[in-house]
Amino acid sequence: MKKKLSHVKVFVPSILAAAFTLTASPTRADDYLMKFVLNGQSKGEYLVSREVDSTMAEPGLWQAAGVNTTASLPLERLNNLGHVKIVWSEQTIYFYPRHNTTKPKVVKPEVAIEPTVSNLDIKSIDYFLTYQNKGDISGNITGTGRVANLDVDVRAGLGGQESYFSSQWHDEEENNNVKDIEVGRVQRYGLDGFSLTNESSLATGSFSNDQIELYWPVGTRVDVYRDGTYLESLVLDSEPFSYKIELDYSNNQYKFYAVLPDGRTDTKTIERAISGRLAPVGELNYQVAIGKSPITDESKLIGHLAYGATNDLSLFAGQDEQERQYFSALYSRDDFSFEPAWYGNSGYTLNSSWQNDKFSIFGQFSDLDNYQLRSFSISSRSLFQPTIQYSSRTHDGYETNETMLRTYHSARIEALNTSISLSPYFSNRLTNGVRSNMFGGRMLANMPEGWQVLASYEHESKELDGIKDIERFNGEVSKRFNLGRLTYRYTASNFGHGWVGQQQSLRADLWNWKFATVSASFNHSSSSGNNITLSVSGSLGRTGLLRTPQRSQAQLELSTCKDLNLNGICEPTEPEVESIKATVAGQEVVTPAIIGSLTPYQRYTIQVGSSFNLSPSYKAVESTRLIRGGINKLRLPLTEIREVEGQLDRDGIRVALIDTETGDVLAEQTTEFWGWYLFYVPTGRKVKVVEEPKSKSAQNFHM
Repeated sequence: MKKKLSHVKVFVPSILAAAFTLTASPTRADDYLMKFVLNGQSKGEYLVSREVDSTMAEPGLWQAAGVNTTASLPLERLNNLGHVKIVWSEQTIYFYPRHNTTKPKVVKPEVAIEPTVSNLDIKSIDYFLTYQNKGDISGNITGTGRVANLDVDVRAGLGGQESYFSSQWHDEEENNNVKDIEVGRVQRYGLDGFSLTNESSLATGSFSNDQIELYWPVGTRVDVYRDGTYLESLVLDSEPFSYKIELDYSNNQYKFYAVLPDGRTDTKTIERAISGRLAPVGELNYQVAIGKSPITDESKLIGHLAYGATNDLSLFAGQDEQERQYFSALYSRDDFSFEPAWYGNSGYTLNSSWQNDKFSIFGQFSDLDNYQLRSFSISSRSLFQPTIQYSSRTHDGYETNETMLRTYHSARIEALNTSISLSPYFSNRLTNGVRSNMFGGRMLANMPEGWQVLASYEHESKELDGIKDIERFNGEVSKRFNLGRLTYRYTASNFGHGWVGQQQSLRADLWNWKFATVSASFNHSSSSGNNITLSVSGSLGRTGLLRTPQRSQAQLELSTCKDLNLNGICEPTEPEVESIKATVAGQEVVTPAIIGSLTPYQRYTIQVGSSFNLSPSYKAVESTRLIRGGINKLRLPLTEIREVEGQLDRDGIRVALIDTETGDVLAEQTTEFWGWYLFYVPTGRKVKVVEEPKSKSAQNFHM
């Protein structure tokens, strides 16, 4: 379909931003997670970087405030938009915008262009290799590419690590019959086989929990947040790392803040909704996986069918990971969800969830294969966010009852310029008549000059002869340098005979070398002695050697051409144009360019700049979904322009530029500077300038 041209340009002299750029201060910013509350409603947590003379907020906070930007901006600019109150002790920003605040103009793409992707392509080869003084070289090498319409990963394990093949086809938007296909390693179920589904990505594996995979290298430390609240920190010991998320609310947002072995930081956000499993009314949803377990070599068939009876009720029939057949009915509406399930001779389960702005209640009752579970929890979203949970488990005469109280705290110590997240807990447990009390907590502290402290402590008191008190401690101290990060980890325990250090490690990471990541660590264990480890990781791709793994990223190869036939498309025979500025996902590049670290299966808006005598056919272009396995190649057209100018007898006359072939109005302006008008139009396009009529016929001035 032929599009109207709405991109006639008028050249305006630009101001060199570099002339106003201040020299960067050598002082390193301290990063804090601040809760952003807009008109009394929490919009989540965002990264705020605090320096001596300024405080910068990440783009996500500004977008939540209604500011269209892809760059970090000074936090004080919120004062121009409304009333701001920052409570550092609570790590909270309260913002009340003025009603007359004008929303900034959102850049809307004029056209969508689908990138071309080869049906046979190799995107990157990622590697992670480790040498230990007590063993051989171990690690893995993973090649990522494209075969037909499949994103393909082939992993070769070394030194006992696992080798496998996996491929995926994904279409979340356009195909209602099939949204995701996996062949080879099916990560969600840990099978080598095949999976197929037409469910939304928000759909969970079950009512109460779901399993996700984290694709970061071994040794990565991950801080886990749910709905803005710090939960725990963990160190990945496998790739991918399977992590079970709990669904305490109808909608659950998990954020994973990772510190990779090379010192880089990365973030992954996962959203899961209990209602995501509901099928459309009168339609069937399905999910099926078949294959063998690489650990037990056992064949399995897992899956279900879901029928949408109403907007709020779906009926399920399927087989779970233990190969038990079941029937269930899920009702989910607003803030209430309920699902009973019957497993035949194996038993039953009942799950329920309710929440409002202040409380969340979650209950789970089941009797499956002689394993009885009674679990109930209530959480408050008020100060300290206390959570009380009671659970009772019985299996083959072995019974455990436990009651736990956990709270969450965040504070800022101004005197030390430090922010702290703290999660203490107390538990009372009765196991086969033996009672034990447990208290402990986790702490994460961000301090000036790149220091970070992570610690967890647990004290358990038992009514048992021989062992009365048990203490456990895990700690980590890290320091960020210009070249990398130095990390010390310590694990110890006390079984009533004094503290005994179980493991110590000192790790140095080099992370500013753009070609690879080099790490060295010294580990001491009370059971296995001393161990020295050297590791190197990185990626080989189209742009050469990189230190950032490319497997889970999408890449866009962006170029521009001269649109000779003015059809708004880059034909293969049309010449390339270089040195055109473009902006993609906040990154400013100059064509031709390869942009990495993009989210797969997502659309991006590309803003295109001009050059001498050349103007983009479209100022803003939307790419269709970027695939993961290959290089997404996108060519953007530019047209050569010419001047159309003239002079009338006075200023203030309204004139229009008309396409003589289609009659479309291309641009309008008012004469000024002694009656002059000036338009820029694509060379070769036939136009005329017409005075806009008031009460008389239009007059042609320029053909």
